[in-house]
Amino acid sequence: MDRDALNVADGPVVPPSARWAAIRRVLEPRGAEIRQAARLLVSVLLSDLLARVVHLHEPVWSVITSVIVTQSRITQTLTTGRDQIVGTLVGAGAGLLAILMVQTGILPDWVAFWLALTPLALLAAARPNLRFAAVTLMIVLLFPISGDPFLRPLDRIASILIGVVTSLVVTMFVLHDAARGDVLTASGRLIADIADLLDRALRGELDHDTIETIDEACRTHLQEIYGAVAETRVEGLRILRRKADPLLDVLPGLLRRLRGSAVFAARAATEAGELPSVDTALDAERRALARVLSQLSRRCARAARGRRRISREDAATVLAVLHTPGPSWSAPMQFTLGMLHEDLERAVEAVWSDGAAHPYAEAKKAEGRSHAEPDDPENSSGGCVRPWL
Repeated sequence: MDRDALNVADGPVVPPSARWAAIRRVLEPRGAEIRQAARLLVSVLLSDLLARVVHLHEPVWSVITSVIVTQSRITQTLTTGRDQIVGTLVGAGAGLLAILMVQTGILPDWVAFWLALTPLALLAAARPNLRFAAVTLMIVLLFPISGDPFLRPLDRIASILIGVVTSLVVTMFVLHDAARGDVLTASGRLIADIADLLDRALRGELDHDTIETIDEACRTHLQEIYGAVAETRVEGLRILRRKADPLLDVLPGLLRRLRGSAVFAARAATEAGELPSVDTALDAERRALARVLSQLSRRCARAARGRRRISREDAATVLAVLHTPGPSWSAPMQFTLGMLHEDLERAVEAVWSDGAAHPYAEAKKAEGRSHAEPDDPENSSGGCVRPWL
């Protein structure tokens, strides 16, 4: 039987490249979890090796500490490691006092243990981040080792410090995701939610409760953005180099203002009771906002995969579909839409210029003023004054 007949009988032969592509498609959605698992394994291995190299009596405490401290984000690892170190020092100090009372015969060992544990329990209740103090006390007193009893706390402190330091190094340098991409990815999701909010509000499909629900999701995205921005400031020891990222310096604030303006406009559109009378203007505004927001969201998603500068003219072309709200809108709608346009222009300019300042909005306003009558307040500023949000 020839080879072709075998292929027909057994099915088509899948080339190795296609198999690898299929595996990547399966693993890609779980890439962050896989990388975190790899970091945890590396942290456990290194902490165990270091503890054995310095001849600690019980390297297991270094391994346990590395499991506790190693987090997916550097900022989380720093916080957990700080709490672990402070709690360890406090607990070890309490353990030393308890050992001293036992060795001098002042108190029996069980009384000394409970006397030392009580204030640490109160401390953990008041400051949950210091709960490691009670854990360290138990490790020092309830898991004794041979030799000088006063060396036990020092050995445990050394073990925990090795676990913390190893976790910090591994989290910072081993398979760490670029937090800048996380910022832009979360920004794209936030902008997509804002686009959905405005589209549905201008269609008259939302009520107050629904707006609040969508706004809560937007707030969650903002928290993710601020958390990822904090991560960019410490990853790769950037906290020491103090290298600024112009886009990340301004983007969270701009998106926060854009979210506030969008919610303000959605509420105004829902509560105005005037939408049926402005169908043409409503549809044009809805389409313009959807177009600009969709382009902004896609641009953030592309930028999350690599930093690419786009010319100022491209941003101006994107923003050209936005027009100053005219007299067909009521005064409240002119106010809210004008505010929304201003914040949207600033966000587009920032993303398209990678954080560089481009005076597109200011030039547009100056051009509008040059064509407006000085005594016509509606034309001079579009009937919109920017409030403090």
